[in-house]
Amino acid sequence: MARRRQQSERVSIKEGLMGGRLMKKERCLLTMIAVIMLLVPSCEVANHPPLITSLKAESNAVYTSGSCQIECIATDEDGDELSYEWSASKGNIHGSGATVTWTAPESEGVYNVAVTVTDGRGGKVTDYVTVTVKVNSPPVINTLIADADWITPSGSLQVKCDAEDPDGDELSYEWSTSEGDISGTGPEVTWTAPEAVGTCTITVAVTDAHGEKYTRSVTIGVVPNTPPTIEDLIVTAAHMFFRKQSSSYLIGKATSCQIECLASAPKGSALNYGWSASGGELSGEGSMVTWTAPNTSGEVTVSVTVSDTTGNMVSKSLVFNVVACSSCTFG
Repeated sequence: MARRRQQSERVSIKEGLMGGRLMKKERCLLTMIAVIMLLVPSCEVANHPPLITSLKAESNAVYTSGSCQIECIATDEDGDELSYEWSASKGNIHGSGATVTWTAPESEGVYNVAVTVTDGRGGKVTDYVTVTVKVNSPPVINTLIADADWITPSGSLQVKCDAEDPDGDELSYEWSTSEGDISGTGPEVTWTAPEAVGTCTITVAVTDAHGEKYTRSVTIGVVPNTPPTIEDLIVTAAHMFFRKQSSSYLIGKATSCQIECLASAPKGSALNYGWSASGGELSGEGSMVTWTAPNTSGEVTVSVTVSDTTGNMVSKSLVFNVVACSSCTFG
């Protein structure tokens, strides 16, 4: 019994010594791990800089003092929030973020608009876009024409403006008048004269898409509504079967003569001539015609009506006494 007890005590002492050694090793191992953690810095994942995938201007060419939008599309592999810093070699930038508006300077040239994109962790990328600034050319009015340079009171006429823009811009037309009324829009309008006589001025202002303007005027006279005047009717015949009487003409049957109407109108208005005869035949048109007497005797009236462009008319007639005598001689 005593021997077994001694053996048991030896085993317990041995186990205790071994356990103490193990605890000491564990403490040393933990201490070494702590020292390594203090001496070796922690490992971090490398940061990726942003990437600009697109940088575009709304237009690669603008006019002086004009503006255009510029958009930057950028991505970040790490999903970082991005910020944008814009700059320009000249001109002004309005707005912030990925899209801004650039206003061009007043001088023509080629300018750069740059953007720097940062991710907040030291990563950044820069790019720029080039925009050409040019001077806008104003529109040009080639002609401004009215149907006539004069008109009677309350009459109407067309006024047409022929204009073009060297830059190909779309044009707008603004009409005004010192007197009367204008109806219609665009390059051609209708102008109605006032009731009073006098001189009126019609003006058109042609403007391009950038505000450049060209102005031109035309003057129209408003004159009294006076009808045409027939000064005379002249009859000529190159043969012996014709004679002028006090209030008529004596002419042989089937004989021809020329009749000319001398007429005038205020301001040189265009005139129309309408001829008619109660007998015989008329040929020709305008202010001079040929009349051939009938084959029978009798009295024939030849008339002319002269009208102007405003509808005013005046008429005059001639009387011919036709003699049915083939052997008659008029002295």
